[in-house]
Amino acid sequence: MALENKENLFSVEGVTSSDRVLHTPGSFAKKNLTYVQETGVLKSLKPHWCERENVESYLFLYVVSGSGILKADHGKEYKIEEGDCAWVDCREDYAHCSSEVDPWQLRWVHFDGAEVKAYYDFFRQANETPVFHISRTDKLVEILEELMTWQKQKDIYGEFRSALSLKELMTVIVLEMKKKEQKASQELFEAIRSYIAENYTNDNLMHEIDEKFGTNELDIQTEFKKHYGIELWDYILNRKFTVAKELLRFSIKPVEEIVTESGIRNTDLFYQLFKENENMSPEEYRKKWAQWIK
Repeated sequence: MALENKENLFSVEGVTSSDRVLHTPGSFAKKNLTYVQETGVLKSLKPHWCERENVESYLFLYVVSGSGILKADHGKEYKIEEGDCAWVDCREDYAHCSSEVDPWQLRWVHFDGAEVKAYYDFFRQANETPVFHISRTDKLVEILEELMTWQKQKDIYGEFRSALSLKELMTVIVLEMKKKEQKASQELFEAIRSYIAENYTNDNLMHEIDEKFGTNELDIQTEFKKHYGIELWDYILNRKFTVAKELLRFSIKPVEEIVTESGIRNTDLFYQLFKENENMSPEEYRKKWAQWIK
């Protein structure tokens, strides 16, 4: 059921100014499509709390300017400000209030449909909160403006166009979560690489990494290889091998000492690495590359 017979979500006389379109979807749209229930633009005139629960709808909102508070996830408060977005399941209790000193202007859409839950669940698995930020806000505004246009059309073709725009909106959100995930992965892997650079000689380094970064050895091996094209264990070994070459070139330490100091600690493996990667022994490598010998 559309939001008719419910108190207007954002429009309260004397405290908001809004341009909105309420819509009751036809039977075909309601059965087969993702459909708009209400969409519009709102400017807060004075702060007030508006609370809802048990509404058969999903709400997406974009803060054009100003700031405010969103309560969701069983009473948690989230500050949202210019450029932020929020997506909530209105079947759960939620509330919102504009800032008194920095009143907000919002664009929003209430919508529902059979496939929305799958998109929403995917979004919440990737994002811990209902609040997020999208880099392409111009695209959001374009989609929301289209939805206003399609609702005014009042025919089945407007329903189809609205369904397409809503699917595009949800896809933009999901892809933004993917970008966020990639950024988080990049930060994690860079932190792991820094940790390896400082602790490459530790015997239980893989276990330390799992403990410090909350990773699983098998999973992190797979993800690290996808990200850098090399398995994590090989990356650690390469780091040790690079240190061994540095010590051969820029120190006069004996090979036996370098085997230990580099963290390789196995003489057979040490010689094997030089044979496979440099096609020579450690002594030959030192002779060719160490300036102090010449």
